[in-house]
Amino acid sequence: MLTKGRALALSCVLSVFAFLPPPLPAAQAQTQEIIENIEIRGTRRVPQDTVKFHIVSQKNAPLDPNVLRRDFKAVWATNFFDGLKISFEDGKAGKIVIFTVKEKPLIRNIEYKGLKSATNTEVLDKFKEKKVGLGIETPLDPAKIQRAVSVLTDLLAEKGRQYAEIKYELTEVPPNSRLVTFIINEGPKVKVKKIEFNGNTVFSDRELRKSMKYIKQTDLISTFTGKATFDRNKLEGSLELGVRAKYHSEGYIKLLIKEPKIDVRDVSGLSFFPIPLRPKKGKRVFIDVDLEEGNQYRVGEVNFTGNTLFKSDLLLRVFGMQQGEVFNGELIRKGFENLKKIYGGQGYINFTPIPRQDIDDEAKLVNVVFDFDEGHRYRLRRLDFVGNTTTRDKVIRREVMVNEGEYFSTGLMDISLLRLNQLGFFDQLKDEDAEQKPDPKPSPGPDGPETYWVDVTLKVKEKGKNSIGFTGGVSGWGGSFLGLNYSTNNFMGYGETLDFSLQGGTRQSAYVFSFTEPYFRDRPLTTGFTVFHRRFSFREGDTFFGGFGAVPLGNELFGQGSTGFSVFASYPIRPFTRFGLTYSLDNSSTEFASEQNRAFFSAFQFTDTFTGFGNYTGLLRSKIIPTITYNTVDNPFTPTNGKSLTALVQFTGGPLGGDVKFYQPYLEAKWFRPMNKRRNTLGMRGLFSYVSGFGGLSAPIFDRAFIGGEDSIRGFDIRALSPLALVTQRTFNQVTRRDPTGAPVIDPTTGGTIIDNVAVFSSFITPVGGDTQVVYNIEYRIPIVGPVTLAPFLDIGRSWVWKKSQLRIAESAVTNLYKFENNSFRPYRPGEQVDLVPGTSKARASTGVEVQVVLPVVNAPFRLIFGYNPLRYDDIIARPEGGFPFFYRDANKREIKFTVGRTF
Repeated sequence: MLTKGRALALSCVLSVFAFLPPPLPAAQAQTQEIIENIEIRGTRRVPQDTVKFHIVSQKNAPLDPNVLRRDFKAVWATNFFDGLKISFEDGKAGKIVIFTVKEKPLIRNIEYKGLKSATNTEVLDKFKEKKVGLGIETPLDPAKIQRAVSVLTDLLAEKGRQYAEIKYELTEVPPNSRLVTFIINEGPKVKVKKIEFNGNTVFSDRELRKSMKYIKQTDLISTFTGKATFDRNKLEGSLELGVRAKYHSEGYIKLLIKEPKIDVRDVSGLSFFPIPLRPKKGKRVFIDVDLEEGNQYRVGEVNFTGNTLFKSDLLLRVFGMQQGEVFNGELIRKGFENLKKIYGGQGYINFTPIPRQDIDDEAKLVNVVFDFDEGHRYRLRRLDFVGNTTTRDKVIRREVMVNEGEYFSTGLMDISLLRLNQLGFFDQLKDEDAEQKPDPKPSPGPDGPETYWVDVTLKVKEKGKNSIGFTGGVSGWGGSFLGLNYSTNNFMGYGETLDFSLQGGTRQSAYVFSFTEPYFRDRPLTTGFTVFHRRFSFREGDTFFGGFGAVPLGNELFGQGSTGFSVFASYPIRPFTRFGLTYSLDNSSTEFASEQNRAFFSAFQFTDTFTGFGNYTGLLRSKIIPTITYNTVDNPFTPTNGKSLTALVQFTGGPLGGDVKFYQPYLEAKWFRPMNKRRNTLGMRGLFSYVSGFGGLSAPIFDRAFIGGEDSIRGFDIRALSPLALVTQRTFNQVTRRDPTGAPVIDPTTGGTIIDNVAVFSSFITPVGGDTQVVYNIEYRIPIVGPVTLAPFLDIGRSWVWKKSQLRIAESAVTNLYKFENNSFRPYRPGEQVDLVPGTSKARASTGVEVQVVLPVVNAPFRLIFGYNPLRYDDIIARPEGGFPFFYRDANKREIKFTVGRTF
């Protein structure tokens, strides 16, 4: 079908010459006939005004054949038409010039039959990159189709389809359109089987193969990343940017890489990845690369010319080069990058360094001279924004750290882009989105008559600022839940945040309304408030596997509800560092599902007035939380780079009033780094907190540390990891007294049987929560396709009791709790610490992989977690009173969970 395309193009060219306007007769030329009118005939889609725009000849002007020839060429050059001719008709006062056109057919649709190794989106992106110009509803152009075939061939070669064959067909679609179908036979996939080097003595083959960035030998990882596919351009790039750069870093600057020998062989057999035992056919490439390493060179003299802003000794430290050291070409590249930042930070945006190397082959030295063209220092004349249809200019401008009229700084502009990305209002902003337009001509300004200016246009693309959603699902934290929420992170375009949510579930319910003003009275003071009502059920029964004869803990250990409000404010003290202060007041109540747990936790004094079982009802908590945060994370929803540190102390009660007194320091650090050419992300999180009462009081049970779940240790249930206490209670059973023969003993006074109250001791296990917790998480996020990400992870954490005095029986408590000591039971004494089960405070760990699918409405991923728990508690706990023991397991060896949200 390629010949059809050539024939079509040829016929169009011939039509040009066939309908060129003939020269006018001499008599007509002498009389200078007038153009009475110009008509356009044959147009359907192309407006006649568009055609006339390219015609110089005018109505009532003399008819000039040379001008008409120019008009003919101009109209034909528009590329709108397959046919064009000029004819004449006699009019009343002159000649009517008629342009008769035949429009090119439009492309109705484009199909790619047989395309498997690339998506349509990849094809369109490649067409856009290579400026093919082929698209739907554009005029059919055989040259562009041929260009598209060439680009498609190159794209498939990048995918390892070096032997792809591509044809195209044109199908007529009435009245004047065409369907373009590319018929693709991809052929066998070509993969790299072996890469060998010859002549290398400095580095081994393995080291050189490792340095190759874009192409690798076939193995599990390279197959998964696509680097095992053969492509000549990638091979050349790997040899130059990998192998040559590695030799240059060790001073071998005259390395000779000869033309690689490429041997392509047909292979067949059984595949073991990704589908085991699948028959396979393909081609494998064996690559041999001959090297001539040459001699190792060292650094000779290093000089700088043209530098006026910085002294030579300072510049030498920037490059890190010392005379006599092994020459390292990589230091020059990194030095240039650093110098660009240093000069750009001072406003020298056109700074250009040029290195000159004088190689002394006899002494094996490289003398380097750096010629600097520092250029002019620029000021910012105008800062414009494009694409912010809702967000006010001042919301963007206040995040930009360069003001109009000041010296421009590329470093401050980079920080400004990061600050804008942290807002979450726009798609990820990159360096190229801040377009710089320096004016080469100076004009009067603060630096005198020769002040140089630069204009910057910041292009943004707004995200949806409002979301109204109905949510539902199952999670370890909230159980089964349904919810309705409304939120906007850019209210009325002023950058304010408004959030309202209703959620009810089997474990958690919450009603929250919050508002945040990021710039109070146009100052960088963030203020806001939250009003809330929350209830959470800690279901210990979900993690207890019990045992024969065990006293059940109940499905719910306790339910804690609170209603209150908080107000907060924060102020920047350094770039990316803020000091914040939050005050919160709430009324809290806790209900226990079993009298055993209620009696146990009511034995600890955490209020000034000890009221026994009533301790957990109507607690007023007044607290203040000073906070220091440092945050350079680039995006609040999908972070890929940066780090954050949060340090706070929650101080409750005391001079603030309320019923409880405790303090809780908290430290959290996060770190993200792009990997594999910024395609993947490595993330880590560390967390530490400690809670303790003061003034002789203990911290309430619901403020102690229970870890586990999708927000901490993923393979375990939510809040399932905690130190355990083994406690015994005494009850009395009424038993009929019997004589040695077994007959009831009769009371001679009443005549009835004698009933004795016999003490019975029964034990139970209850979590007490740690006062200290440490959690470490690491995960590697690998985007697969669209919103789907694969994330291997490792979580390690521990909750333990550091200050055992916080688990002492209250001095005024009257309890039914007993301690097993010296083979007998005795009551716990006031002020005595309860016994903990050994081993339940040890570290837990979970590893595995999770599949993340980002949900567009909630800006958070749905996560399917496959966890393996190598460190867990799974043991038998003996009963002090005898009988069948407790069998306690805080998680299975393998767990599958799903939830919505992120661990960090």
